[in-house]
Amino acid sequence: MSTPKETPNASAPLDRGETHDVTELHAAVLREKPDPVEGFEPLNLWVVAGIAGLLFWGGSYLTQYSGRFEANEFSEYPHGKPAPVAAVAADPMAAVKRDGMLAYNAVCALCHGEDGAGKAGVAPPLAASDWVNADGPNRLMRLVRHGLKGPVKVNKDVIWNPANDPGIVMGSQWDAIGGTNEKLAAVLTYIRSSWGNTGAPVTAQMVADGLAPVKERSADDNWTEEELLQVPTSGSGAPSVAAAPTVDQLKALLKALPDDQRQDVLKEMSK
Repeated sequence: MSTPKETPNASAPLDRGETHDVTELHAAVLREKPDPVEGFEPLNLWVVAGIAGLLFWGGSYLTQYSGRFEANEFSEYPHGKPAPVAAVAADPMAAVKRDGMLAYNAVCALCHGEDGAGKAGVAPPLAASDWVNADGPNRLMRLVRHGLKGPVKVNKDVIWNPANDPGIVMGSQWDAIGGTNEKLAAVLTYIRSSWGNTGAPVTAQMVADGLAPVKERSADDNWTEEELLQVPTSGSGAPSVAAAPTVDQLKALLKALPDDQRQDVLKEMSK
């Protein structure tokens, strides 16, 4: 008597032709947890809790101390009226200073530096310079208009003398900065108000008046310190003229001379 073959149930999750459920055979293996992989370890629950706490605290802090994120609110607290913002007076010379800054950075900063500190052996400093902070700009505008040669006493602590090299000369920068009174006034205004300098602004009219006495001077005729010191810092810019001595002063000078020199002077005066 033959044993009848079992017909597979098509609806059962069995492989075709199998008579046993393999899932039951592998149940023990399926209950095992997978081996850990380096770099994919689960986070510690305390770390997760700590991060969640920080996020909660950050949100609470921004809620309480944001000042509603309003630009006119100085108080960090969110309640109450916005703190009033004091009106900042507009600088009437802002446009002039900006124009001067652009010209300075394009021309003057190559030697004097963008910070006005100057460069050893190349150009003297402009920051904290007595020439820059003078009462008026007459001497400073001549430096830019006609250039400078020779040593210069910048202030009581700094004497600029590039190794006694007479070949180092600052030429005229008039054309380089724009060649107008307005451009020169803007550059001088920027220099006199930057890097801690306290000089007053310079106007185009001040430049016109200050340069009027030297309008015929050649751009190649560089100034020396001795010449500039004879120029008043403000006003018309014309060199000051010493008052003529009185008759009594002349007599006193003649009496102070030795006899032979006095006689020579009198002879020259009688010719």
